[in-house]
Amino acid sequence: MSLRPVDVATLSIVAAVVVRDADAIGATVRAVSGQLYGPERVVIIGGDQAGRDEATALGQQWFASVPGLLDDIDQTVSHIWLVTSGSIPRPDALDALASEAERVDAGVAGSKLLLQSDPDRLASIGIATDLFDVPYVGLDPDEIDAGQYDVVRDVAALELDSLLIRRDLARGVAGLDRLLAPEAAAIDLCQRARMRGARIVVVPSSEVLVLDEPGGVPWEEEAGRIRAMIKAYSLLTLLWALPVRFLIGAIEAIASPFLGRWVAFGWLKAWGWNLIHLPSTLALRRVARRGETLGDAELFRYQLRGSARLRSLGSEIGESLRSRLPGDDRLDLITIGAELRQPALLVGVSAILFALVSTRALWSGGFPSSGFSLPLPASGSAAVAAYAGGWNPAGLGSTEPLPPFLGFAGLVQRTIFDSPQAAAALLVLASVLAGIWGTNRLLRRSGIEAVPSLVAGVALVAGPAARGIASATGIEALVALGAVPWAVLLAITPMPVRWSKRIGRLAGLAFVTGLVAVASPALLVVPAAAVAVRALLQPGKQSFVAVAVSISGTLLAIPLLLPWVAAADLEEYLRAGEAFWEPGLVLAVVLAVAAVCGLVASPTKLALTTGWGGILAAGGVVVARSDAIGAGRNVEMAGLALASLGTAAIVGSLLETVARVDEIKGWRRFVTSIGSVAAVVVTASSLVVVLAGRAGLPGDHLTAPLRFAASTEGSEENRILLVGPPQSLPGESRLVRGAGYRVVSAPRPEMWEVWLPDDQAGDAALEEALTSVIDGETFRAGEALAPFGIRWVIVVGETPFESVFGSQLDMAPLEGLELPTFANDAPGAGRAVTEAGDLWVKTPTGYAGTASSGEVFIAETANDGWGPGPWEQVGWGNSVSAADGTASFDPIGDRRAQAAGAAGWGLLLLVIAWWGRRR
Repeated sequence: MSLRPVDVATLSIVAAVVVRDADAIGATVRAVSGQLYGPERVVIIGGDQAGRDEATALGQQWFASVPGLLDDIDQTVSHIWLVTSGSIPRPDALDALASEAERVDAGVAGSKLLLQSDPDRLASIGIATDLFDVPYVGLDPDEIDAGQYDVVRDVAALELDSLLIRRDLARGVAGLDRLLAPEAAAIDLCQRARMRGARIVVVPSSEVLVLDEPGGVPWEEEAGRIRAMIKAYSLLTLLWALPVRFLIGAIEAIASPFLGRWVAFGWLKAWGWNLIHLPSTLALRRVARRGETLGDAELFRYQLRGSARLRSLGSEIGESLRSRLPGDDRLDLITIGAELRQPALLVGVSAILFALVSTRALWSGGFPSSGFSLPLPASGSAAVAAYAGGWNPAGLGSTEPLPPFLGFAGLVQRTIFDSPQAAAALLVLASVLAGIWGTNRLLRRSGIEAVPSLVAGVALVAGPAARGIASATGIEALVALGAVPWAVLLAITPMPVRWSKRIGRLAGLAFVTGLVAVASPALLVVPAAAVAVRALLQPGKQSFVAVAVSISGTLLAIPLLLPWVAAADLEEYLRAGEAFWEPGLVLAVVLAVAAVCGLVASPTKLALTTGWGGILAAGGVVVARSDAIGAGRNVEMAGLALASLGTAAIVGSLLETVARVDEIKGWRRFVTSIGSVAAVVVTASSLVVVLAGRAGLPGDHLTAPLRFAASTEGSEENRILLVGPPQSLPGESRLVRGAGYRVVSAPRPEMWEVWLPDDQAGDAALEEALTSVIDGETFRAGEALAPFGIRWVIVVGETPFESVFGSQLDMAPLEGLELPTFANDAPGAGRAVTEAGDLWVKTPTGYAGTASSGEVFIAETANDGWGPGPWEQVGWGNSVSAADGTASFDPIGDRRAQAAGAAGWGLLLLVIAWWGRRR
């Protein structure tokens, strides 16, 4: 990025007044011509005959469109300044705009917009958009300009009232789309420019006065946004984004009449217009995406999460309802009471409320940074690509396969506006809802009614064992848990008579079991184990058929784990960490009492369900404490999932026994009362997860201490070394001289960095460097850590490292931070450094920076998949060409093919299941 002062007199700028209001052309032309640093030429664009006539009257040249202007001007012109008629730039607007755009090397720059009726009021300081290109200015209705936004910054898009674009960039993206309304045209232009790698910035020192009501036809703007989406987004994005956009429009069309306005006709006109102009849109799409350097992920970085339209609609509905509360409309309490007494409605509403309240904190914060929990990667597409044969960014990087959960979560994130927070919340919310609903369906087969089954479902997803999963930050197992009762249910339900339905049932079972496995491979055997235990307690032909069906479904689910299952060290996966769960003694005793009471006092069928649950719970606890035989953390998660299912069965059967108290006599009633109290205590403990709203996950311990890095310019160029006790470090860690440490990405680590790969050359080099620092062989730790791209060292617990780094000559302690932090003063610390010393930043799939004729050193574990070539191993790292300004890892072909095969297999299972059910 250039920070040199710019002499705008060296630039050659053509000003183009884009006609929005023909009557206002003259005022805008005079303001543009009267700039302190005036453009070399002023032309008028568009407006049909009225615009042509006005141009003739003013003695200015007229063009029908921006592409026509681009064809007319020569290469001596450096920039084009687009100004909408009716806008009045202040005399120094162009000077400030051009100088700042050149200073920060921006391809497109826009001005701060103020209202003509009240020049102290802000109209726009750049705009954000959501995925559907709906703009969001982010200003209060009467916000005064007090300089609060006076900093040059990157934005999603700019208004067309004042927009400066490089001529070569404008030619490369084919200028403005003349068919689009002004606002949509500007958003479309900015998106296409950003896809070519251009910066889009707003320059507050350049001020332009705009009309209070700029006009514009709403349906035309909506049509333009849809056209802009089709031109810019990848086919994969469009496959789900366009239907969702259509649905959002339908929701707004249905709701708007109740808010006193009609949008249905405009919604239909917008889609109809796009259908008519689809051929030209597709032609422009080919131009827009030809030779692009960046994809959807770069656009998503500057977009709002969710839908701006739905957010606005929700606010309007809320205001409307609040305004009507004092009126005469009353809620029919008798009708509501009758509806609420329906068990199905009670179960459904209660489950949804519990799920929403218990996960509420995740919607804004995502997964906490604690233990084996870290926020999901910022780009869902990058996570999917990394899983499907891409680069594993954990530690110093490797080709070891990422866990399937990362690929699964990336797909979910990709479909919901690429929001890590929303994806995290949705995964857990869906698991909680599915777990409660699935337990309800499963226990109903044992004669347990709706309400006891609902309570049992809560015990499954929030009982002692489930909270053990959450407190150990076993996010993958927590997400998988919700599908476990469904996998058991599909196996034990009697097979249909018709073969088509049998095949469909087996495919459905394989798909659901696959969801369990993809979220947490260690849980793959849990459903089959639960079905086998049930068959031993209730032997018979149907039970053993259920076992065979469950095993078959498990085997058919294994291909969904490709490419992970083919490349991972499964023994290491099962042995990593320690399987040593310590259940709360009181709750363990209470659950045991409940199980014993249910066994001796419940009716026969319910006693069998209690016994089944008791064996699962006891067996799960044993598995979760199997560290003595070498079992690891993932085995512990499987044991806790078994224990959770067993807990649910015990609670549900005991509460059903209470409802059938007339079926038992004498001492059994007393025993049942004791057991029911124990079951209620176990269930009541589940409400702990509601208090914090994180589904039992611990608080965030790492985000606040790392916040300084996020606010430091260029932090994405570096890494952070975390030192402290292993239990205080995120995810897996390493030891040197008995002290724990691990390397993470700045400004904060993400979920794909939790699991460290096996020791490699870079890890050995880092350990050697740390050993020399600890042993006092060097007092320049910064110089020793610089080749690894380590810019900061943060102490997260008691460790001898703190005093060691405090004595180094080139490590500066940073004051006022939450944790002891040391900054590396040695030159050249960066993850990717060119021969000229320029630092490149980390991108979702590699590195990017200033192109040069030399090489760039990539501080990642050496692998010849890094490019562009020629590739050379330098020490433990990589040296590749810096000519393109980018460096990336070429995905492993067979793994990518396996991932595609797994996705295809999952889709096929889903189609067969649907076909069998329809048959």
